[in-house]
Amino acid sequence: MGILEKLRPQPRWKHADPSVRVASVYDLGAEDTDALHALAREDPEPRVRRAAVSRIDEVPLLAEVARTDPDEEVRAEAVRGLAGIGAEADAPAQALEAVRQLLTLGRTKEVVLVARDTSSVEVRTGVVDLVDHQKTLAAISRHARDGATRLLALARLADAGEILTVALKAEHTDAAVAALERITALEALTEVAQRARNKVAARRARARLRLQTEEAPPGADTGIRMSAEERQRALDLLRHAEGLVAVADPDEAGTALAAVRLSWAELQADVECDPALVQQFETAIEAVREAIAQRREERLAEQERARALAREQADRIAICEEIEALSEAGAADRIAELKVRWDGLPPMPSEYAASLTRRFQNACRAFADRERRRLLAEAAAARLDTLATELEQLASSGQSADDVIARWRGLRRDADVLREHAAANPAAAARVEQAVAQLEAREQQQAEVRSRREQENLRRLQQLGRHVETLAAAEQITLKAGSRALREIRTALETRPPLPTKKDWQEVQTRLEAAHAALAPRVTELREADEWQRWANLQVQEELCREMETLKAEADFEAASRRMRELQARWKPVALAPRAQGEAMWRRFKAAQDEVFERVAPYFAAQIEERAANLARKQAICERAEALAASTDWVRTAVEIQALQAEWKRIGPVTRGQEKATWERFRAACDHFFTRRQQDLRQRKETWAANLARKEGFCVRAEALADSTDWEACAAELRQLQAEWKTVGPVRRSKSEAIWKRFRDACDRFFERYKHRDQVELAAKAAPRESIVHELEHLLPAAGAEAPAPDGLYALVQQARQRWHQAPELPRHMQQDLAMRYHQALGRLVAIWPAAFSGTDLDPEATRQRMEKLVARVEEVAPASGQPAAKLTPAELLARQWRERLAANTIGGGRGADTEESRGRSAEQAVREAQAQWMRLGPVSPEVAGPLHERFQRACRRFYEQRRRAS
Repeated sequence: MGILEKLRPQPRWKHADPSVRVASVYDLGAEDTDALHALAREDPEPRVRRAAVSRIDEVPLLAEVARTDPDEEVRAEAVRGLAGIGAEADAPAQALEAVRQLLTLGRTKEVVLVARDTSSVEVRTGVVDLVDHQKTLAAISRHARDGATRLLALARLADAGEILTVALKAEHTDAAVAALERITALEALTEVAQRARNKVAARRARARLRLQTEEAPPGADTGIRMSAEERQRALDLLRHAEGLVAVADPDEAGTALAAVRLSWAELQADVECDPALVQQFETAIEAVREAIAQRREERLAEQERARALAREQADRIAICEEIEALSEAGAADRIAELKVRWDGLPPMPSEYAASLTRRFQNACRAFADRERRRLLAEAAAARLDTLATELEQLASSGQSADDVIARWRGLRRDADVLREHAAANPAAAARVEQAVAQLEAREQQQAEVRSRREQENLRRLQQLGRHVETLAAAEQITLKAGSRALREIRTALETRPPLPTKKDWQEVQTRLEAAHAALAPRVTELREADEWQRWANLQVQEELCREMETLKAEADFEAASRRMRELQARWKPVALAPRAQGEAMWRRFKAAQDEVFERVAPYFAAQIEERAANLARKQAICERAEALAASTDWVRTAVEIQALQAEWKRIGPVTRGQEKATWERFRAACDHFFTRRQQDLRQRKETWAANLARKEGFCVRAEALADSTDWEACAAELRQLQAEWKTVGPVRRSKSEAIWKRFRDACDRFFERYKHRDQVELAAKAAPRESIVHELEHLLPAAGAEAPAPDGLYALVQQARQRWHQAPELPRHMQQDLAMRYHQALGRLVAIWPAAFSGTDLDPEATRQRMEKLVARVEEVAPASGQPAAKLTPAELLARQWRERLAANTIGGGRGADTEESRGRSAEQAVREAQAQWMRLGPVSPEVAGPLHERFQRACRRFYEQRRRAS
């Protein structure tokens, strides 16, 4: 057996002998989990499965084996494994999952053991929360090692019988007393007093019975009077004392007992207590003392048990620690001695046997694994040099890639095994790593090449399948195409090129076979039809031979040559014929054709010369076109090239074989020029469009400014726009005039308004008065028509009057025209509908009266020459005297000149006031207003004339 065979031993867990498989179970390491699981599930031998199950710590697998394995001992071993995980697992979640599986299996006994043995508070609490079975909770309450777990389980108990069982059988005082406190039935108390294992619980039960039997009947007179408050205080202390029995910590209970006794003594010093209450308190204190003593004894016993357990485990733990530390070369003999010592130790209690046994087995397996690796490293050190040399030679060899890769795959397993022991020979390991990297790179390249080749084969075959399917589905196909497709299908199916996957080949094969089956019948039909067509072609060939033979006597060489070419073209479609007859017919046709060709050869020579001359002319045209192709004189060059194209059409054909090249040369030159021309035109269009967009923006802005009244700012901005307009380039000719006219019209409209801006401003100022006049005229009825007064006529007229007075002042000529229209409209409204203004300041009758008074006042001030003063009433006469005296600033008289001047000023002021009042008068009809207005104006003029003469 070679070194590599030693390095790669066959797995013993597959051995045919069950004993060997059992032994191999304990040699499997952490990396052999799959093998261990396979043995636990599938091995036919129960003892092998049992050994494998003892090594498994996966909860789901253990639960599966506990449910499904046919052997009872294997199932029991799986249950023990679950219980061990629940009690010893470091992760609470794993432990609780094991408990759930145990509950699912109905193994409540093991659940109780987990609650008792586990050291994790979280696991103990979780177990109690998971359990619902009353007997299981009662068992946990009796057997759990810590008081919190016992009391938690007891709190979840609801069955009275199980609570009584805890009180009777619990050895722990806290659980027994707590259960007793939940019992109220007299028979149950009697049973606990007689049969309880815990002495404290029994005494407490007897005390409760004694109190119940000796309790004074209701209404009995004890001779002691206690107030309700004092009695309540005594009862609170009594209940507190009774509750101390359930305190788990004896030191805490002792401290609380001293405090409650002190409180009771203080109560007795202040109050004379009821003897019955005193007796109950003393009984409760005695029970608490007994409970404290019992718990202290239990604590000492627990500590002693822990020390005994540590002494019992000490030897085995020391053996485990020594095995875990063994690693030197001669350790095999030492571990054999330690195994003998282990077997010679006395049996272990079940509560810690499983964990120590598991630790011992794991330590032994770890040592065996370390020893195996050490031996393998020693063996691998020598092999690494040899393997490095082989790999280096293989990497540098000139063999084909397939051969190198095949050899490398044979050495890869050796390299993988030996690379794990690189520390034994670092130099050789480095050489191996370098060679392996080179070979893996070559393998990767080869794999990529193979993958590309396979993908290309797949693409080619898929394309072939699509092509054949298309042919099979086509209405018409040729025999040549169908036969070629069938040959390609047969070749592909026979050679079977490599593809990426087997599934790809199966799909391609199915597709090609289906396509072949669909196409083959059609090809067969075409082949049969082709045979018949060949026989039909034979008749046509014979006819063509006769026609070619008749051309031998043709005197017109041009007609003969043209006819010969026609016959040659007609021969091609019917060239296929039966082989024997077809050969003879072709020789006959060829011989006649050669004779005709010899007769027309001079004609062909002349034709060749003519075509050569035509070729020279067209080449000259090509040169000229190529010279013009780079020109930028677009219009002139386009005309010239179009002339060259026309000349090209007039020239006849050129030498055979030169037609296409010559034409393409000429067309390329023309296309080059016209393409450049189109590009230039496109660029110019883009420039024109950009310029047009800018000019349209100028037009929009100018049109926005055309109606503005901000004269100076708008004029400056328009001049700036005109300057910018000149900097913008041209636009398309069809739009140039229109866009310029649009811009110029906008500018002209503004500057025309700017030139007459004074008139514009006056028109703007006159607009409100024009609007008022139009509104009043609009209220008038049509000529000759009668209509009722509009609703709210007076209000409308008043608004118009207010707006008239608020309107800006105008030049005199404009103001007079508008005022005349205004008063005419207003007068007509009042004249047409006087009733609408009755009782208002526009009442025509009241206005007439005011007008007459104003006329009389002015005429009084300025009487006509030779006209006596108007006859005044006494009141008016007195008012006149007072005005004269006030004007002279004296009552008793004064100097005559001063008095006369004062009277003149007073009269002038009166006339001016009369004129102002006249202007504010409402309208009246022209028949009435005309004479009065004339009298008033005449009197005013007369007054001013007299005033002027007097001065």
